[in-house]
This record gives sequence, C-alpha cells and structure tokens, in this order.
Amino acid sequence: MSDVVDPLDSLPSAIVADVLGRVADAGDIAASRLASRALLAASYHCPRVRLSAAARARRLRGRGGGDGATAFRLAAANVASLLGTHLRSLALDASQGHGCPDQAIWAKHAEFDEANDLHLTSGESVAAWAATAAGPALREVDIADFWPQSCWRKAEALPVISRLCHNLSTLRLRKAWLSVDGLRVMPNLTHLALESIRLDDENLSTLNECFPCLHTLNLIGVGGLKHPKIHLPQLKNCHWEVSDVPRSLAIHAPNLVYLELKCVRPEILILDTPSVSTLKLTIDKLGPTVQVDGLVNLKNLRIESSDLNSLLRLFSESRDVRTLDLELPASAGRNELYEAVEPELFSSATEVKLSPRFSYELMRRIVFSMTSYDCRSCLRKLLVHMPPSILTTCPFIPLVNNCAPSCEVTVLFHADSSDATRQAAASSWPLRFPDITWQWGTWQ
Repeated sequence: MSDVVDPLDSLPSAIVADVLGRVADAGDIAASRLASRALLAASYHCPRVRLSAAARARRLRGRGGGDGATAFRLAAANVASLLGTHLRSLALDASQGHGCPDQAIWAKHAEFDEANDLHLTSGESVAAWAATAAGPALREVDIADFWPQSCWRKAEALPVISRLCHNLSTLRLRKAWLSVDGLRVMPNLTHLALESIRLDDENLSTLNECFPCLHTLNLIGVGGLKHPKIHLPQLKNCHWEVSDVPRSLAIHAPNLVYLELKCVRPEILILDTPSVSTLKLTIDKLGPTVQVDGLVNLKNLRIESSDLNSLLRLFSESRDVRTLDLELPASAGRNELYEAVEPELFSSATEVKLSPRFSYELMRRIVFSMTSYDCRSCLRKLLVHMPPSILTTCPFIPLVNNCAPSCEVTVLFHADSSDATRQAAASSWPLRFPDITWQWGTWQ
C-alpha cells in the first residue's frame, strides 16, 4: 500500500509557515501538527503566535486536564524557546482570566487576586520568553494582563522588554500598572499602544526620551498622569483618551498628521502640531488657556462637545477646513442644540456630517438662520440623520438651496422610520431638487 501523498509537500516551507502564522492561535497550530508532516515541520518556523489563558483553560478542561492556570506563563516561555529566531509576533491574553465565572466577578468589582499565575507584565513573566532566542527576533508584542492580579502590583514589563527585545517595532500593553524605572531607549519602536494602564511617568518625560522614533501612539485610559506632555518629533498618528485628572495637556509633534483627542476640561491645552490635517476632538469645555496656533494644515475636523460654538470658532476660523463632522454629548440640552452652531460655519466647508442629535432639533435652527441670512455655502457633500418620525417634507430646504451645484446629499433614516416615510421622501425630494444627487440609508 503506497503512502498517501501530502498535498502540502509541494508548497515551499516558508509559505506553509506563513499560513500557520496567520492562524496564530497556539492551540490550533498544535492541533494542525497532527494533520500533516508539512504542517508539523512548518510549526517549528511559525512567525506569529497568540496564546489566550481562557481558551487554553477551556481546552484543558474539555480534555479533563484541569484549568492549566499555573502552566500558562510556562507555555508562553516554551513557545518562544521552541520557535526561537523564527518568531516575529507574540500575543498573550489573560484579560479574561481562566474563563471562570468567579474571575469575571473579580474583574467586574475590581477585587484583588493575590495569585500571580496570570500576571503577564511582571518582570519574571516577561523575561521567561524575552530572554530566549525569540527576544531579539520579535517585531511585535501584544500583552493583555489579568487586572485583578496586575492592578496592585507595579510591573517591570517595559524595562525588561527594552533590554531584551531591542528590535521590536510594535508594542501593545493592556490592563497593568507599569514602571518605567530602568527603561532603555528603543530606537526601532515605531508603534506603541497603552490601554487601561497605570503608568509611573506623570509627565511622559521617560516615554518621550526612550521612544523617540514613534510614528503611532495610542494612550487609551492611561492613569498616573499629572502634567503630561507628548514631545515626539517623528510622531504621525496619535489617539489619546485622558481622564479629568491632568490639569494640562500638551502635544509637540511637528510631523503629526492625525490626532484623536478625548479629554474633559483641562485648564491648559497646547497643540503644537503644524502638520495635522485631521483632528477628532471630544471635550467637555475649553479651559482658560488654549494654544492651537500651529494647526495651519487642518482640513478635516470632528468635534463632540457641549461648547461647540467656541471650539468651532477656535479651530475653523482662518483655516481652510473642508470637512466638518459635528456631534453633541448625549447630555446636551435643547438650548445647547439650538445655540451650538452658526450657519456661517458652512460657508467654506465642502463636506458636512451632522450627527443624529444635530439633524433635527439643530436643523431647525440652521433653517431659520439661513433663511434670514441667505448664507451661501460651497457644500458638495452633506450627510444628515433623520429621526424616527412621519415627516415627509424636507426639513433642511434652505441648506439644500444653498448647496453647491451637483451636491451629494446622503439621508440616513432611523431604523424605526416607516417604509411610507422613506418612500415619500425618496420620491418627492429628488423631484424638488433635481440638481442634487440623493443617497439613502439607515441608522440605528
């Protein structure tokens, strides 16, 4: 009886290894080794691996092998040792614990867990895999810690990674308390994401010093900051969500082109970002000191705030803003809706997106104002959210009248709107405004 021919034998080993790397899940890769000799050989050259504590525990429990909690950190070290210099991307996820109901309760109520079997950002845990041959070869690392174990322990993940993974280009750390003592310069790191992190770097001075070549920086829910200042000359993309604790925020980044900033009411806000073309800002109200003189290239502006009038004047006046995306907080009252925007704001914008909370109550204000002032605009694209209603007449006629020729208007009806309302609008509005290109859709 002849041996069965393995169809994967005809493929180059590098391609088979890359396929396994796209699978990434360590359990699936291990299972695939039994299916093919080619997969078995390629599994030792897999460039990307992802390990999940919850998924691993479910597999072991399914085989009657316990929850495997104490073995998870050892598994990460074993995978790194096995793959060595072939490993380029390593993802470790303990954020869901072992997948047990009691651990979900711990995470929900932020109770402490004195065990350390899932504390993945500790110096010992990181060194277990970073000190192998895989450490210098790694290009991407993603670690999600188990918050009940990590929230009360200061971890040395950053210093250890900077010492052992000096070729790393992308690093993402979540749900941990991180120390920066002993952190070394990482000139190859271009992408950094810290999410739900307590960081012992209150002014971000160590981050600026040790990660000077960052192109992308995401700081989402990072605590421990007092007067943070981002000063990164090569930074191009930044997403920063900060609490109401810091009294001042500053960004000095001459090459930054995309900025998404979510804050509350900082007393001092400094944006020294002359190259920014897209700004997405969520803020309660402006503080007494604001410096945004450097936004000379701003083209696309999205603002969510109850202080829209002041913000729009600050960011759009004397600037060639072409796209406006406007939103109000859910807590905004009717008076704020009516007073938020002046119609002259549309005089220079070519594309405007009006959020659901704008598109009806505020639309009445715009209609009245534009009827009075006849504010000629150059709008070429307009997106409007319609509320659930039986309204069949176009509620924004003056705005459409003042659009540029061949304007494209997208109307999104609420999911609860009746078919009769949609059909009436779709049949009558294009007849009244034949020069407009109409598009229809739905929003929830």
